[in-house]
Amino acid sequence: MWIPRLIEKRIHQAVKTRPVVMLTGARQVGKSSLLQNLYPKHTYVTLDHIRQAELANDNPEYFLSSLSTPAILDEMQYAPELFRYLKVLVDENRSKNGQWILTGSQKFELMQSVSESLAGRIAIIELDTLSAEELRGAKARNLNSFLWKGGYPELWENQKLSVRDFFESYIRTYLERDLKAIINVSSLQDFQRFLRVTATRAGSLVNYRNIAKDVGVSSVTIKSWISALEQSGVVYILPPFFANLGKRMIKSSKLYFADHGLLCFLLNINSLDDWQGHIMKGNVWENFVFSEILKNNRYRPGYQLFFYRDQNGVEMDFLIEDKKTITLIEAKSTENPDKKKFNFNKIEPLFKKYSVECLVALNISDKKPLKMKNYTIFNPLHCLSE
Repeated sequence: MWIPRLIEKRIHQAVKTRPVVMLTGARQVGKSSLLQNLYPKHTYVTLDHIRQAELANDNPEYFLSSLSTPAILDEMQYAPELFRYLKVLVDENRSKNGQWILTGSQKFELMQSVSESLAGRIAIIELDTLSAEELRGAKARNLNSFLWKGGYPELWENQKLSVRDFFESYIRTYLERDLKAIINVSSLQDFQRFLRVTATRAGSLVNYRNIAKDVGVSSVTIKSWISALEQSGVVYILPPFFANLGKRMIKSSKLYFADHGLLCFLLNINSLDDWQGHIMKGNVWENFVFSEILKNNRYRPGYQLFFYRDQNGVEMDFLIEDKKTITLIEAKSTENPDKKKFNFNKIEPLFKKYSVECLVALNISDKKPLKMKNYTIFNPLHCLSE
C-alpha cells in the first residue's frame, strides 16, 4: 500500500525552482521510495552500493558526466567528493532547475558539504516517518497501533512484517554501518545499553552524567553518542524558550526520539496493552505529540519549537513561536487530567505582545478538536488541532 506524503508538494515546488534538491532524513523513513514514486523516469543511482560509492569518490567528474539527467543520487553521504563537481555542473547552466535530486541520512555532515559547495543552489527538505495525518489520509487500518508501532513506512506498507524484527534489524544495521561512519563504537553491547537507557530519558532533561553512570562509560562518550544519534536523525534535542525572560529560564535541553515507534521498541512496548500499562506511558505520549508537531508542520527544535520551564518549576511541554503567535501545548496521556496542573494562566500573561493559543493534546476518542473556555483539546492521533 503506497501512502502519499504531506511533503510531496514541497518537493515538487523545490524541483521546479532550484537546480539541486536534497531530501534528508533518518534511515528507512522512505526517502528513496518517495522520490522514485514521484519521478519514475529519472535516472536513479544509489551510493549505498559500495561499488557505486567507490566509482563516485575515485572519479567524481567522470561519474557525474556519465549520468543522464534529471537524476536521483541516493545516500550522498557515501560520496562526499561529488558535491564539489556538482557545483561545477550546476554553474554551467544555473537556469536549468530540478536536474539533481539528492538524498542523505547524516544531516550535519551533509549540511557541511552543502554549505561548502552548493550554497545558494540547493533546496533542503527533511523527511520524517509517517504521521498520523498521513495514515488517516490513506485510511490505514488499526490506527491505534500507531501509538506503539510508530511511523516507519515499511511497517504500514507490509502488514505481515513483524514490528520487533523490523526494529531489531534496524538497530543492527544502524550500528554496523551508519554509526561507524560517525564515531568509533568500541563496544556494541555498551552502545545498545546506551540506546535503552536513553529511551528511558525521552521527554526529560538531558543529564549526561546520569546517563554515563547507568551505561558505564564517560559523560564525554555519552555526549558523542547522543550527537551521533542527532546527526543521523534518530533523536532531537529540544531547547528551552529564551526571549526576554533571561535568567529565569533553565539551560538544559530535552531529548525526544524522532519516531516514537523506535522509542517503544527500546522500552519493550510491543502492543497497545503494553503501551497502556507502561510506567513511561506519559513520556511516550509526549514524544508522540512532539513528533506529530514536527511532521505536520515545518516547525523545528530551536527555531520555532521549544519547551518552557522557569526556576519556579512552571512548565509547558511545548511552545511554538510563529511570527506574532505563541502556541502553548500540554501533552497528557490520560482522558481526564487534573486541570489545576495546567499552567496556561501562569505563562500566557508573559506574552502580551503575541496572540496566544492554548492546546491540550489528550488521549481521547473524539475525532474533532473540542473548544473549551480557555483552551482547545485534541487528540493528534485522530485530528489536527485546527
